[in-house]
Amino acid sequence: MRALGAIVLALIAHVANAETITSARFVDPTQHYAHGILGDSTEYSGMRVDLSVSGRFLVGFPPNTRVFEDLAPRLWDVTGDGTPEIVVIETDPPQGAQLSIYGLRDGTLSKIASTPHIGQTHRWLAPIGAGDLDGDGHIEIAYIDRPHLAKTLRIWRYRDGKLTEIATQPGLTNHKIGWDHIPGGIRTCGSHPELITANADWSRIIASTFDGTSIHTHGIGAYTDPTQLNRATQCK
Repeated sequence: MRALGAIVLALIAHVANAETITSARFVDPTQHYAHGILGDSTEYSGMRVDLSVSGRFLVGFPPNTRVFEDLAPRLWDVTGDGTPEIVVIETDPPQGAQLSIYGLRDGTLSKIASTPHIGQTHRWLAPIGAGDLDGDGHIEIAYIDRPHLAKTLRIWRYRDGKLTEIATQPGLTNHKIGWDHIPGGIRTCGSHPELITANADWSRIIASTFDGTSIHTHGIGAYTDPTQLNRATQCK
């Protein structure tokens, strides 16, 4: 009987380990948070997540509270285990936006980490991407804090189940009010990943690298429209 029990536990562990997130999308549109930074008044109060083994989960907020102030859930590997977590912009109306990570723990979907809220209503952030930016074996997430106001690049490291801010750089942006997209992203064309954004006055395309201590920026061309930021993420 002990041997049979051990086999059953091993099978359960195998199924739990095999479970992965395969897709996610926002559901339950709402208009109770009138910010409209992405071009319309509709945000989302729920998220549907599809899993490889057990089906799906639904994540939802109580009516007239938080919203996903975002375009679509991002499936990024934040823990570095080769399988994706979900990264979203989550907003509490009185406190503004925060970046949140949802992932699987023992087969259950839950929020595993988040940055602090910006701290004021109608304040937002625009993600750039996630990757091991400095080669230390841990994943960093980069976003622009208040791309229309503060225009500040922030880099956070995911380690030991939490996010820690490790570097900032003012004078960068990646979104204009009303755009229903966030151009730019991460490229790795040489030995180090580069974050592709614009400078604060939208005159130059900027590539930023992180060496583990500091952010280094350099211009890679003139900016005229957002498609250039997307093209700049492609190695030529």
